[in-house]
Amino acid sequence: MISESGESECVSLSRAAKILGVCVRTVRREIERRKLIAFRVGRSLRIRMSELRRYIEAQTMGLQL
Repeated sequence: MISESGESECVSLSRAAKILGVCVRTVRREIERRKLIAFRVGRSLRIRMSELRRYIEAQTMGLQL
């Protein structure tokens, strides 16, 4: 999603896990496997919503990331 300021919306790992219907550990594992791209903001990791949409689409189409 793009916010009103024109920047990409980012979510925490716990929010990403809720969106995906998995636990935070699974999200971390997918980041380690480089199937999900995350970045650091201070000490925490964030994932762009566009990256989550890409991941979901790839998973539903059965694509190997």
